[in-house]
Amino acid sequence: MWENVRLLFAKELVGALRDRRTLFFTVFFPLLFYPLLFSVMGRFTAAERTRIEETVPTVLVVDLAQDATFLAHLRETDSLRPVFARDREEGLSDLKRKVGSSMLVVEKSAGGTGLGLHVTLAYDQTDQGAAFAAGRARAFLEAYLKDVLREKLDLLGLSLDQLSPPLSVDVQDVSTGESVGRMIMSRLLPYFMILAILTGAMGLGAEITAGEKERGTIATLLVSQLSRTEIVLGKFFTILTVSLVSSVLSAIGLLIGMRFSGGAFAPAGLGSAGAGMTLSLGPAALGWMLVVLVPLAVILSALVLIVGSFARNQKEASAYLMPAYMVIVLVGVVSMTGGLSFTGARFLIPVANALYLLQEIIVGGLKLSHLAYTLAANVLCGALLVWASVRVFKREAVLFRG
Repeated sequence: MWENVRLLFAKELVGALRDRRTLFFTVFFPLLFYPLLFSVMGRFTAAERTRIEETVPTVLVVDLAQDATFLAHLRETDSLRPVFARDREEGLSDLKRKVGSSMLVVEKSAGGTGLGLHVTLAYDQTDQGAAFAAGRARAFLEAYLKDVLREKLDLLGLSLDQLSPPLSVDVQDVSTGESVGRMIMSRLLPYFMILAILTGAMGLGAEITAGEKERGTIATLLVSQLSRTEIVLGKFFTILTVSLVSSVLSAIGLLIGMRFSGGAFAPAGLGSAGAGMTLSLGPAALGWMLVVLVPLAVILSALVLIVGSFARNQKEASAYLMPAYMVIVLVGVVSMTGGLSFTGARFLIPVANALYLLQEIIVGGLKLSHLAYTLAANVLCGALLVWASVRVFKREAVLFRG
């Protein structure tokens, strides 16, 4: 039996290698497209970040305090360009029309000149430029507070250095180039690797199942000495091999592209850690990633084989597989945002469990319980789908449905 499976596997694999479309999308596309894409995106991202940092932001100021000291400091600063509005309503209207990136509403409750001010800072947190302008505004307000305090102490014959502050806070960033690189990889690598498994399986799987039905060549294979089980396993191992190769090459292409980006995808504000981002995975991490990916590839390859056997043609097979593709895209997007906590029994959910477990492996926080849940669920699910693919292929009503 296994000799026949090996022969059919070799035949299908040679056919896949001769197919220029399969060869392009499995090998050349991930190794050429991803580096080019990330290199271009990295350059644009770095250029945009530099442009924002070098721009002096326009800040709308609603001055309800009429404090001479504050106005003097505001007009002297070179970190902001103030534009004044009559009242809060006009300021909000100008903010919506992008007249300014952020808005300061300055009110005065009590105290002498320069004191007793209450400042409200308004900006759109979804706008990167506005968030940067708000940071500039905060820095200006902190500097203003120190300057006014120093001036008042000078009038009393005291020095700011003579006073001990009630609290001193130092913020220390312990992130390293390696930790930043692993964080970025954990957001991108699992998603693209799993997506590559499905796209690789879809491209070849539809061709050697629904495509053969469409061309009428499957009848020749069915009347051969091979049993239906041997045919299914031969095609299954071909799809599995191509999908895994596609996934590995996609990861290589992605890493090359991220290296070309020069740390441009590191979050802003990480300083030297972001600039010195390193992308590296040890042999242990790579081994565990492969252990997680193989059962997942079995699931997706068997699923493609079932759908391809059921579909009348390649177009119909692609339509049936589109929901699975969209589910993976949705789960991948959610995982990249980091907004969903995935723990405990949730690792029994196929596909999603592999995505989140790969993230744990990359960042170095692999939990054995999560690994056990994932492998148990995916191995069982994969075995059931392989069994189901054999059952479907043995049904003449399904294989030759009109």
